[in-house]
Parts: sequence; C-alpha cells; structure tokens
Amino acid sequence: MADPVSLVAGPIVKTVLGLASSLITQKYQLLQGVEGDIKKLSSKLTAIQSVLEDAEEKQLDNRPLRDWLGKLKEAAYDAHDILETFATEACLWQKKQQVQNIPRPFSATETAYKLEAASEIKEILARLDEIAKEKEQFHLNVNDNDNRNTYENRNTSSFVVEADVVGREDDKNKVVNLLLSQEFDREDDISVIPIIGMGGLGKTTLAQVVFNDNRVKNHFEFTMWVCVTTNFDYRKILKGMIEYHTEMNYNINSLSDNQLQSRLLEFLARKRFLLVLDDVWIESYHVWERLLVLLKQGGKGCRVLITSRNKRVLDVTGTHPQPYLLDYLPEDQCWSLFEKIVFTQQNILAHDVRSRLEDIGREIVRKCDRLPLAIKAMGGLLRGNNDVNKWKNILKNEIWEAEKKSTNTGEPIVLPALKLSYDLLPSHLKHCFAYCYIFPKGYMFDKNELVKLWKAESFILSTSREDTIDEIGSDYFDELLMRSFFQLLDTENRQTYRMHDLIHDLAQSISFPNCYQVKDNKSCHVSEISRHVSLLCKDVEEPVLQIIEKSKKLRTLLLPSEHHKAFGQALDKLFHSLKYVRVLDLSSSTLMELPNSIEKLKLLYYLDLSKTEIKELPNSICSLHNLQTLKLLGCLWLLKLPKDLGNLTNLQHLELDDIFWVKSSTLPRSMGRLTRLQNLHAFQIIDKPGYGIDELKDMNCLKGALHISKLENAVNAADAKLKDKEKLQKVVFEWSSSDGSSQDEEADERVLEDLQPHSDLQVLQLFCYKGTRFPSWMGDGLLQNVVTLSLKDCSKCKVLPLGQLEKLRDIRIKGMLELEEWPEALYTSLLHLKISNCPKLGKLPSIFHSVTVLKITKCHSLKTLPLTPSLRFSILVDNPVLGDWNERYRHFHSVNDQGEVVALPVSTFSKLIELKVIKCPKLATLPNLFFPQKLEISECQLLNALPIPEHSQRFQHLALDACRGGTLVRKIPETSSLHSLVISNISGLTCLPKLPQLSGLKALYIHSCSDLVSLSEEGSSFQGLPSLKLLSIRNCPQLVTLPEQGLPATIECLTIGSCPGLKSLGPREWLRNLTSLKDLYLDDCPSLESLPEEGPPTSLRHLHIEGCTLLVKQCQKDLGPDLPNIKDIPDLEIDHPKDIPDPNAETEVSSPPWYRQFICCKGIDSEN
Repeated sequence: MADPVSLVAGPIVKTVLGLASSLITQKYQLLQGVEGDIKKLSSKLTAIQSVLEDAEEKQLDNRPLRDWLGKLKEAAYDAHDILETFATEACLWQKKQQVQNIPRPFSATETAYKLEAASEIKEILARLDEIAKEKEQFHLNVNDNDNRNTYENRNTSSFVVEADVVGREDDKNKVVNLLLSQEFDREDDISVIPIIGMGGLGKTTLAQVVFNDNRVKNHFEFTMWVCVTTNFDYRKILKGMIEYHTEMNYNINSLSDNQLQSRLLEFLARKRFLLVLDDVWIESYHVWERLLVLLKQGGKGCRVLITSRNKRVLDVTGTHPQPYLLDYLPEDQCWSLFEKIVFTQQNILAHDVRSRLEDIGREIVRKCDRLPLAIKAMGGLLRGNNDVNKWKNILKNEIWEAEKKSTNTGEPIVLPALKLSYDLLPSHLKHCFAYCYIFPKGYMFDKNELVKLWKAESFILSTSREDTIDEIGSDYFDELLMRSFFQLLDTENRQTYRMHDLIHDLAQSISFPNCYQVKDNKSCHVSEISRHVSLLCKDVEEPVLQIIEKSKKLRTLLLPSEHHKAFGQALDKLFHSLKYVRVLDLSSSTLMELPNSIEKLKLLYYLDLSKTEIKELPNSICSLHNLQTLKLLGCLWLLKLPKDLGNLTNLQHLELDDIFWVKSSTLPRSMGRLTRLQNLHAFQIIDKPGYGIDELKDMNCLKGALHISKLENAVNAADAKLKDKEKLQKVVFEWSSSDGSSQDEEADERVLEDLQPHSDLQVLQLFCYKGTRFPSWMGDGLLQNVVTLSLKDCSKCKVLPLGQLEKLRDIRIKGMLELEEWPEALYTSLLHLKISNCPKLGKLPSIFHSVTVLKITKCHSLKTLPLTPSLRFSILVDNPVLGDWNERYRHFHSVNDQGEVVALPVSTFSKLIELKVIKCPKLATLPNLFFPQKLEISECQLLNALPIPEHSQRFQHLALDACRGGTLVRKIPETSSLHSLVISNISGLTCLPKLPQLSGLKALYIHSCSDLVSLSEEGSSFQGLPSLKLLSIRNCPQLVTLPEQGLPATIECLTIGSCPGLKSLGPREWLRNLTSLKDLYLDDCPSLESLPEEGPPTSLRHLHIEGCTLLVKQCQKDLGPDLPNIKDIPDLEIDHPKDIPDPNAETEVSSPPWYRQFICCKGIDSEN
C-alpha cells in the first residue's frame, strides 16, 4: 500500500469564511431570508477552523482523521460553490436595481433561485453539523494562531539554486569534449550522445550547463532544445525545433508533417547544429529512424544530445561515442550543494549554532542518497530556518523509513525527501502545488499564466499586505521554486519553468482523484469529486460527455496539449450542465463558434480561446460577471470584440496579438468601465459617446504598453489622467497623418501637454505630432526613467527635448523635417541612435561615448559623423553630402574624470561588428581605426580603400556592390578570417582580378556584373582560395566560359544562373576535378551546350538543370549523350519550376529541396 499523503482543507475553509463575511457585510437585498443561515455556516466553519492545524499535522497516523478532513474539504468546496453563485446573482440583481434607479420586487425566477439557494445552504449546514460532531472524537487542540495559512515573504532570490550548479564541472567538461571532438564526425551521419541516469540525478541540469557553455555555442552554427517527455512524438519534436530556432508560434499548428519538414530543412540543411532532446522515452526504432533521416540533412559535425532514464533508448538510437552514464553526486559535492542553498551570505550565524546545524545537515544529506533533486528539496525546505529543534525534527521524521520504490499497484515513486518537503509546506502552497498535476509531464510553465489560474481557483489568500493578489501569487510560485518544486529553464527566448518528473509523480500522488488527466478517450475514469481535469487526448468529445455525466462539481477543464480537438455538440451540453466551472481552456481546438450558452457559466474566471478558428464572440460572453482572464492569442480570423465588453467589470487580462490591433478598426464602446484591466495594447479615440479619451480616466491598473491613436479627436485630454497610471512602462501617442494647419499645431500642443504620463515611464513614442514645440514635461526633468524615445513624423519641431532625459539608451528619430542641429550633451547612457529622413540636420555632437548601434538614413545636410568609440553596428544609407568622417578620428580624444583631455587607445575602436555604407557618394574614406567583422559597401563612387589591415583576424564578411570599376575588389586585403565575399553590380569590370590569399574563404558570390567576360586574370583568380565550398555566379550576361585552370577542388556547391552567354563549363576534365562537389545548379543559361566530356565527379549528389535549352536536350532520356554521365546521380532535377516551392506545399524528406545552400553572414535588420 502506498504511503498516506496529507489532505489540505485549511485554504478552502478560509476562502469560504472570507466569502461568507463579504456577503454579510455587503447586505445584498437578495440576501434577505438566508442571511441567518450564512451566519450559522460561518460560525460552524470558524469553530472547525480553530482545530484544523492540529488535524492536518496528526492525520498521517490516523486514517479516520484523514477521512474526516476529506469530508470537511468536500463540504467546504460545495459551500464555496453555493455561496459564490449566490454572491454573483446578488451582485447582478443589485446592478439591475441601480440601472433602473427604482426599487422593484423580486421576479418569479429570482424568488425561485433564492429558495433553491436557501435549501442548498441548509443542506451544507446539516453536513457541517455532522462534521462538527465527529471532530470531538479526535480530541484536537485549538490553534494558537492562524499564521499557518498566512504567507510569509522571504527576502531570498528564487533563482540562486538553479543558477549555481555544484559538483558537475567534471561531467560538464567530459560531455562538452564529446560534442566538440572531430573524432566522431562522419559524412552523411550524425553523432548521438545519450546522458543516461536515474531520475533526480541532474541529467537535465547537466545538459543545460553544457548547452549554454560558450565553447558549445561558438562551435555550432545554431543550437536547439526540445523537451520530449514520455511520448516520443515526431511532430512535436519538429515543431519544437522550428519554434526554438525561429520563434514561430501560431500558424505552425496548421502545417502537415511534410510541411514542417520542409520548413525545418530551410535552415537545417548543411548546417552544423546541436539538438538536445531532453527526457527521452522511446522503444520504436521506426519513429527514431524517421527523425534521423531528417537530421542527417545537416552538415558535418552535427550532434544530438539525449537525456534519458531508460537504457533501452540506447538500443533504439544507437550511439557513437559510448553513452555518458551519469553517476550519483560525489559525497563531498552533496554537502557543497546543500550548503550553498541553505547557508546564504545573508544568513550569518553564530559559530556554535552554525556548527550544530552543519552536524544535523550532514546527516540529512546522507539520507538523500546522493540525489541532487532530493538535496535541493531539503535545502529549499531548510533555507532561512535556523531553529536547531526543527532541523532535528526533520532528521528524525518517520518518512525517511518509507519505501523508496514503487508498489505493485503501479503508483509512482515518491522519494522520502520530496514527500517530506511537501508535508512541511504551508497549507496554501500545498493547494497550489497539487493543482499542477493536471499539466502533463515535461510541460513548460509560464509563471504569470499559472498565477492567473491559481487566482481563478481562489487559491491565493488575501492578506494584510498591500501587495495585489497577482504579487502574492508570484511570491507563492517563487517559494515553490526556491524549494525545488519547479526548475528554471532559462532559454534564449523567454524564462519558462518545468516540474521534474519525480516532483510530478509527487503531485499525482497527493492530488488524485481531485485532479485528473484524461490521456485517451478510453480511460476517462473521472469521479464525482474530480474538480480539476485536463484532456491530453486528441478526441475530446467523448471524454467531455463523460465528465458532464460524472463530474457535476468540475471547476477546471484544460486542454494543455496542442493537438487539434473537435468538441462536436459537447460544448453546449457542458455549458448547461457544469455550472461551477471556473477555468475553461478550449485553445488549439477546431472551435469556430462559441455557443451563446456560455453565459450559463456564472463562476467562470478564466477563458482561453487561443489558436482557435473563432471569427466572432457571442455577445452573451459579456454577461460573465466574474471573468478575469480572456485569452484570444493566435485567433487569426477574429476581427472584433463583442459590443458589450464593457460589462465585464472584473476583467483583468485581455490577451490579443499585435495583429489583432492592426486588423481591428475600433474597440467596443465604454471600455472605461473595465477599471481592473491590466493590459490594453491600443485605444483609438472616436468622436462619439463612449469612445472618448476620458474612457481611460479610471483605468489605473493598466500595465505594460498603451498606444493611443487618433489624438486629433481628443477633447479634454487631461481627463485621461495618465499621471495616475504608474504601472505603464510604455506609451505611444499617435495623430493621424495630415498636412497640418496652424490650428492643428495649437490643438496638438494642448493635447500633448495634457497627456503627461507617470514619472516611472520607460518608453515614450510620438507619431505624426504637428506641434512646433514639445510639451514642458518632456524637458523639465519629470521623466527621469525614460530609456527609449521615438519621434516619428514630428515634422514641425525644430528642437529635441533631450536635455533632462539622462537615462536615455535608445533614440529613434524619423521625419523631423525642420530639425537642424542636435543639442550638445554627454549622453553617457545612450546605446542606440537611429536617425532617418531629417533633411536639414547638419550637425551632431562631436562624440557619443557609449553608442553601440548607429543608423543614419536620408540626412541630406549631414557632412560629418560623431566619434563613436563603442560602436558595434553602423548603417549609413543615402546621405549625399556625408564626407568628412575619417578626419575626426585622426585627432580623437576624450575628457577623463578630472576634466583632462586624453587620447583614446586604438583598441577603443575595435568593437565594430558590422558596417554598412550605402549611397554616400561624397564619402572618400572610412576611418582606418575600424576593424569590422562584416563590411558592406554599395554605391559609394569616391570610396577607393577599405579600412581593413592586412592579416586581420576579425574580418569575416565583405560585400562590394555598385562600386566604380574594380578598384575596391583589388584592395581586398590578405586575411585568413574572411568567410564570405560578395561582388555584385560592378560595371566596367571585365575580368575578375586575382584575389589575394584568402585561406578561410568558404563562400564567393559574383552577381549582376554586366561587363564581366572572364573569371581569370593573371592566371587563376582562385588559387588563393583553398577552403572555398560555395561559388555562386548569377546574372553575368557577357560571361562565356569558366576558367580553364579550373576551380578549387574543395567546392561543394556550385550555382550558375542567368548567364545567357555562357557556352562551356570548361575542358573535358574540368568538372570531374571538383572532387568535393555535392550540389550543382544550372539555370537560365540557354547557350550552354553540354557538360564537360568526362562528366561530374562521383561525389555529386544533386544536379538541378532548368532553363538551359541546349543542355536539356543533351540530357534527354535515351537520346541525350550526357545522360550516361549523370543517370546515377541520386537527386536529379531537369527542367523543374524555377521558383522556390511554396512553404505550405507538401515536400518529401527523401527529396531535399533543390534550393539548399549556405546561408552566410546574415546582416542585421533595419531594427537593430
């Protein structure tokens, strides 16, 4: 028999008492006749509550007492359902009275409901009478105080435990060496390295520190992490890889498996990647082989790192090198881990106390059997607790003698240390933790979302603290995290959390059957006391119908998996039958329409319709008085919100994608009634009642960003009271674009002056402002915390309001047509500066010390640039008079802290990563102190030198476009670090100059050189390119033949296209000498007569020929003389469509897309 687990009734009893007290205090008219019974209920529960602490402590040794607690918990839940329904009806009736403004008698329906509620309350009272009588037999002690249910905030960081990994440094280095070793690199194969070990050893933690090691990140071109868990789902793994790499979210679910494969190949092919598959359970070679075929499309040196408890994984995946068997934590490191968690720097103890705690602690650590998870659980439990007696009690607890292995009933393993850690949690945290079982193993938790669910379930107890319920809930989570009930997964995209499988087993053991997972429609064994259910199956209609029949008291229905689900007719039945549902998740389903009967769910707090095909919400949803969270993310067909949305006065979270605000013209009227709303991305002002700026007046809970548009319609803008919205971090003020009259100027200035935001604002953006001056609050020091300022199309302002914005890190200026001069200031915090379309701007400050990103576009009067010693990225586009840049750097200096002028070291300017210079015709030189990693130059006719010294080891990418003649091509320096070179649109270049020794060059692009006749000057132009792998020649109409001397034998991919004059690829042996060639693409070369006589090399795997009329004839079946030389090529495409396939089209993995090629040195986008 499994060990008993403690039942928790305290939190729900406290919640019911709070609700009863609120009902009595409110004195609702509907309460008449039942107020006495509610007082009795409160009195009985108060008496029982006084002994609950003692009962919960003694229950493990007393089965009848546990049964009694179970009865009390069920009665309290039922009481909560009845009282909350009653409170909702009473509040709605009160609102009707206020609207009608005259007293009215109860309707027949209201009277009937009142009688029914009174009957239900009496039934609860009878049950509580019986429960109160039964408690006498247990002789329970009255609580000394009620602190057990009160949250005590700890001044500790929740992330310290996960941030410092102890005792695995040697393991980490060994695994890193396996990943980086070239010994296991094989052509057309991939190295699989499993980390094998029992649960709780720290396999995932080890994989994380390896994954984030700088040596690994620098070695692989990109890395991916996918959590697999119990079911090795091929589709889920593909989606996880794509989402990790591209941050795609919503439309990916609609793609077929073949389409997912095609998407993945777009960035996976020929790349050296690392894929981590965490927590793998797989026994089917067929599924693994299907994934392996896809992964082998990567480049040489790819790795798959697997973590698993199951050694049978080795039989399926095969491994080279040998698997890494993770051992228990060394004994000395066990103590180090425990010590680091428990004895923090803030926890300073007397020597004798510390010594006694260490002695006890070492005994506790020994009982954890060298399992890091168990040690963390104990450490989190004792962290900040210096009571020697409490430590002794934990050491002597009987639970250490419990069996550590699963029973014959198949119940999950629960380590004693984990169970003890749970038993010693405060009651309110036990409630929250147990609820998490309804999420599947391996689920990635979002902290804020989980807090919203806890809030909807009334798990978060209000206290005398001034913190909001959300803040208290966040503290709950942090406490569980600190005690290792959650693990932080600090991914590159966002912070997520995971529950270890053993912790999940613990949650299952304490929450069943109150919480239940339906894993398939044949095993739906919910009961009448199942209150929280998640559907993990694809077919949900049948399980929902069973839930309707068996679980009338259901509070939660979640669909946490992403499989498409169809409800059929079950939803309408659900809405009519399950009246106590508080949380309803219908996301990722095929739902297109929500039944009007949704209004039946009077107690609904949380509704998630994300990633559905719903087009319109029924207006009946606006009668859900208690609704706090409405999630509509990824609803691509949704164009508007229901007209009476303003009735949802308790709504706190309205979650919509940015695309919705672009598509939707207006919000419903009277949004100002949503005074508890925390997020409102956009608010458009319309000259109608209910749509004015005064609607924002009382919405002081707004957080994050607020975009107010059509400000030309604003009347009495001060009514918005933006100064009172202290939680707003970003505000955007936008007027509709127009030419602007003098009347517009004055009106805009008045409006903006009245829109002063709170002083904690961090981001301020103004669009299409027609005033001639900025408001006083921008320049008088009131916005000390602004870090980002964006001014777009403020076309009449001549002066920038930057003097008092001392914390500015990011400035974006566009379309300030009258701006002439930038104000001089230190700008010590400024990192990003972007200026565009300021035609009169003629001068910038002499130096920006800290700017790392500089982008200047279409500044037609700017002649010189400032010193930027910290510059990392720079883009200069269409600045026709910019010329004197190098001169300033010849005399660069700075002022030190003592006010002295000092020279800056040359190394100061060596941080530059990328420099783009486009359409700057007066620019003759670039500062020779710049050593960029990537340099792109286009349409700079006077520029005749590159700022790159010989033998530079930083230079990686060079693009020369539309430069006069071949001057700059001949100035390319000799270097071993250059990886890719682009030469394009260079008129007058008839012959490619001999390139210098570029021993590291891997990719060479020669495009759109209209006068190019030959690729060879002074012998072979390619002699100095011993590492070249990709050569692309396109749109060179005068090119007749390729160099007779041949190309480097290292080339793996050769692309030749749109060269109508090309007649020959070279002598008979020319192609066969390319012994590394794998991919050959020939398109739109109508004069090309044949392939070289000796044919292609045996290494060629893919040949694509299209738009080459003469050559295609040579390759025709049965007739073509070139056919015998190419018929054995595995992937042969002749005269296929030219366009790259639609990403939504079906593409088989066995036929990789012909457009695979190197993706080299992608530049920064316009927003960097």
